[in-house]
Amino acid sequence: MNIITDIFQSVNEKAEAFFKWAQANPKFGLLIVAVLLLFWLTGLLFRWRWALHWQYHGKMWILDDCKPEMKRRIQIFLVTIALLADLMLFFLWK
Repeated sequence: MNIITDIFQSVNEKAEAFFKWAQANPKFGLLIVAVLLLFWLTGLLFRWRWALHWQYHGKMWILDDCKPEMKRRIQIFLVTIALLADLMLFFLWK
């Protein structure tokens, strides 16, 4: 039982140190977002099922008549714009 407590405390300390570092360096959070967006874009380009799952619950009524391929292209466009904006923010941050 003592080993589990030690492991838990060690993980807690590492997580606390990471979050303190992240607060001191918020610019690098943009890189984490860029990696996630790049992963999502890769999933869209390779047509991975989890990335193509379009769930808008009726809020995007403009796209109701679109075919799945058109929705995929719209998603690729939006994720690409978000990725470019994120990278631009990273490189222009002072």
